[in-house]
Amino acid sequence: MTHNTVLNWPQHLHWEDYYQPLGISEALRLLDEFKGDAKIIAGGTDVLVQMRRRQLSPRVIVDITRIPGLDQIREEQGIIKVGALVTHTQAEQSLLVREKAPALSEGASHVGSPQIRNLGTIAGNLVSGQPGADTAIPLLALGAAVKLVTAKGERTIPLNEFFVDIGKTAIHGTLGLITEILIPAQKRGETSVYLRLASRRALALPILAVGVVLSADLKKKRFLHTSISLGPVARTPIKAVEAEALLKDAPIEEKLIREAARKAAQVSDPRDSLLRGCSDYRKAMAENLVERGIRQCLDRLEGIHG
Repeated sequence: MTHNTVLNWPQHLHWEDYYQPLGISEALRLLDEFKGDAKIIAGGTDVLVQMRRRQLSPRVIVDITRIPGLDQIREEQGIIKVGALVTHTQAEQSLLVREKAPALSEGASHVGSPQIRNLGTIAGNLVSGQPGADTAIPLLALGAAVKLVTAKGERTIPLNEFFVDIGKTAIHGTLGLITEILIPAQKRGETSVYLRLASRRALALPILAVGVVLSADLKKKRFLHTSISLGPVARTPIKAVEAEALLKDAPIEEKLIREAARKAAQVSDPRDSLLRGCSDYRKAMAENLVERGIRQCLDRLEGIHG
């Protein structure tokens, strides 16, 4: 384990000690040793901002970037496994992700600036617990889960149970860490899309974002399965369960597409915001984006299998 207390960090960022464990067990031992005063860090693009704003003040930093094997994307038995150190740039550029989870590649491409995408990790984006996180929304639609480890052991949590509230998730960076994100690989006849509405500023957070996963039998002109996620329109990223149910094993018809989009917008409850617009506007745009997402998925399937 590397232990270093002399680093060239900005003076307004304060901690007493800094560790770089070489294994997960070492990282967990440190978290247990410091009893809530140690914080896991990887890319640091969220954590360092929170520390600069005095929202976090850990006594000890546990940097996991030297733990081997956590920076890989691979597929095993139909599951795409994204390691805890995989960056947004890696996910965006991965041929495996582009082919079998394209919505994640598209979401990752919208995160911050190129510098942030090169440093920030997908796992860190999830742990931040933000309802408009550009990778959380497509991953929720994709039916992803996270593998968590703490001193008590390992468990896998579906993303629809992972988000608790704004900025709060089922894992705390002083108690444990995500080791992998698990994504069902899309099969033939299935695709996904991520759509985002934002202001023209390059680093703007989304006004609204939608993830759509869709499978269909184009010859029979029937939807098979649909998954729809939205944010930031509630305190966490959310699923549009009623809209999904409406399209399950249903004919591909204009009226059903429009009705599903309307139902998806109904589940959203965005607050009025000076940055993101009024509630009515965002609900209307949610309906618009969901409809576009469904149509784009159908167009993609036509292009692949048509």
